[in-house]
Amino acid sequence: MNAVFTIVAKNYTGLAQVLEKSVKQNDSADFFIFIADEWEGNKKLPDNVIVARETLDFSPELWEQMAFQYNLVEFCTAIKPACFQYLLKKQYENIIYFDPDIYVFNTLSPVYEYLETAPVLVTPHIVKMQIPYLGNYPDYLFLLNGTFNLGFIALKKHPTSLFFLEWWQSRLINEAFFDFEKGMATDQKWLNLLPALLPANAYQVSRHLGMNMAPWNFHERKILFENGSLFVQDRENEKSDKVSLLFVHFSGYDYQLIGQDKAVHKTTSIIDYPDLHSLFSQYAEALNNSDFNTYISQVYSYNYFENRVGILSLHRRLYRSLSEGGKTYHTPFCVGEGSFYQLLKSKRLLDFTPVSADKISNKNIPNFDAKYRVVQSFFNFIRIMIGIRRYSMMIRFLKRFFSEENQIFMVDKELGKKLR
Repeated sequence: MNAVFTIVAKNYTGLAQVLEKSVKQNDSADFFIFIADEWEGNKKLPDNVIVARETLDFSPELWEQMAFQYNLVEFCTAIKPACFQYLLKKQYENIIYFDPDIYVFNTLSPVYEYLETAPVLVTPHIVKMQIPYLGNYPDYLFLLNGTFNLGFIALKKHPTSLFFLEWWQSRLINEAFFDFEKGMATDQKWLNLLPALLPANAYQVSRHLGMNMAPWNFHERKILFENGSLFVQDRENEKSDKVSLLFVHFSGYDYQLIGQDKAVHKTTSIIDYPDLHSLFSQYAEALNNSDFNTYISQVYSYNYFENRVGILSLHRRLYRSLSEGGKTYHTPFCVGEGSFYQLLKSKRLLDFTPVSADKISNKNIPNFDAKYRVVQSFFNFIRIMIGIRRYSMMIRFLKRFFSEENQIFMVDKELGKKLR
């Protein structure tokens, strides 16, 4: 038996159902949606929607620690191996994971064919060497985020994949952060080690242009529409072989605007290739004919303490630093006496404003450019006062000092004595 699954917070349940419908139109696999969140309300869930906390093999204590220390994206990726393990115990032989922002356009048979020869299948972000490089994303980002994009990964039931999942999950319990300083990028960066840890016949790296087509590889893949079917071809070589388009990863797009047939990406440098318009139109139609808007206003439960005070990224990283120092609060969402919340409150580190500071960036601060110039002037004054040598030393120190983990001195002086 074959299974396909995705992982979402409850607000993306509708997006996951769009993916589900696209899978069902092209494949006979059973489809599952794992909710990495607290499901609220009395609405009966479809049988294929699984509340992960109630199902996966985590103790209540470990679940709360992971849900608190990780942000939403980190947490969803941290439980991915456990979802695979759950489905393997249900006797599925081939299991495919898709991010919820993927849409399937054709049969998944090529994926199963790959799994006949190796139990682990992944796809790289890019498959071409280019001089000069023509991509929308600087290619050094793949050195930071990982060689393989784990918006897709497929496994076959096999002793190698079972042990791989056990190893992977053990790493993600505490090491699924976005932390470029330590070489981590959620679950994804760990798979850079595949060529070192697995024999060559135990994994496959697919270079199929129609698999995991996404903004980071649009520059190398051109869409062709022939006889009612979609194909992909090397964008630079019109004589290259065509392959069927299997699935597209619409990562980083505004889904509300896609529903209005507008492809607006968070990264402004993404090139608008005319041949991709048909993909966005089809995805827009699927979104408009779904329950996407029914769920999108739902709030991620683990963004708040139990009294609904917001949790900042800074709080999560301070919690991480305390845990690494051997000081763990086993019920971090609680607000009672002796809780992590009370520690933050005593240090005046809570944020009671309705809009989280984590949602504020240079893109939405009014008159940001003018304010940034004031900051530049201030630091230029410091440079003049202390000289370029000391200034150079200072900014290298501050780069490390201003990591959120290094603010641990605000809650624990002993742990704060050492720069992390």
